[in-house]
Amino acid sequence: MGVKRGRSGLRQVLAGMDFPQPRDAVVTAALEAGADEEIVSALRSIPDAEYNEANEILGSVPLPEYEPGSHTESAQAQERDQ
Repeated sequence: MGVKRGRSGLRQVLAGMDFPQPRDAVVTAALEAGADEEIVSALRSIPDAEYNEANEILGSVPLPEYEPGSHTESAQAQERDQ
């Protein structure tokens, strides 16, 4: 499954999850969904807590809405290769 970048990609990952979930389970789900490095890093940076709904995660994660050029160098390289 290809995941979009930024908050839209995170919303895509969270849409398929049942809550409550601990942070590490959310990170694992993102990895399994094929999320890019930016999303995974942002999820790893949120507090290690149990989240009761997707909006709690969206409010905690340091990700901008997707804008071209706003993601990591590795993601940019992957985008160029496509």
